[in-house]
Amino acid sequence: MRLILIFLIGTLFCFAAPAAAFFPLTWDDLMFQMEKRMSWKRAKMETVVQVFDPFAKNADGEFSKNPVELPARSFKQVIHWKDGEILIVETQDEQGQLLHFYYENKDELLSISLNDNRTLETEDILPHQLRFRSRYEDDRSRALEETGIIYKAIAYHISDDNHVFLRIGDFESGHFALLNPKTYDLISIHNRLWLEDENWLELKIVFKNYETYRWQTYAKVTEYFLDNRLF
Repeated sequence: MRLILIFLIGTLFCFAAPAAAFFPLTWDDLMFQMEKRMSWKRAKMETVVQVFDPFAKNADGEFSKNPVELPARSFKQVIHWKDGEILIVETQDEQGQLLHFYYENKDELLSISLNDNRTLETEDILPHQLRFRSRYEDDRSRALEETGIIYKAIAYHISDDNHVFLRIGDFESGHFALLNPKTYDLISIHNRLWLEDENWLELKIVFKNYETYRWQTYAKVTEYFLDNRLF
């Protein structure tokens, strides 16, 4: 699945001081540094979501190297957000018909799929990156917990291509997030989906093509991978 930010409209912001990570951080240290960098107070944005078949096979019966898009499964979203208070997500099909409606106002919550022919779950439509951009620790923690990251240990992480990240979570369990150690931008979220035979599929959400909107960076493209295959 590939989510592409089309419009970001009407952000309100507060100025933030620059910050950088040069030493290992505790969770409290990281939350403090992130709060200093979060400048948005509210935002409206529109996205389009492309859906792919991760198990499509070629003529030889092997998994296709190129992702096969499923245009009939694509959808778009209109998102209204006020930091720490309100999140509204309207998920529509290509013709503008409402597929799912999500409303969150502090302790009030409504999440309902509206099309009998196409059911969307809450986890299918939530803008995890936006919640992680909150100035409030509770919201950032919730963004991680919604993707299965409960353990909040902080460590440096060196990838196979020798890039260094900050890691939140437990690497051994497969539930962790990687951040840019200087900007604290969210780079990827990792999770495991367990199967009945006690095997699992690796779920990875990648945030890329960062741009700056009103003094705040935001990933223009979000991609979802299942066992390294775009879906």
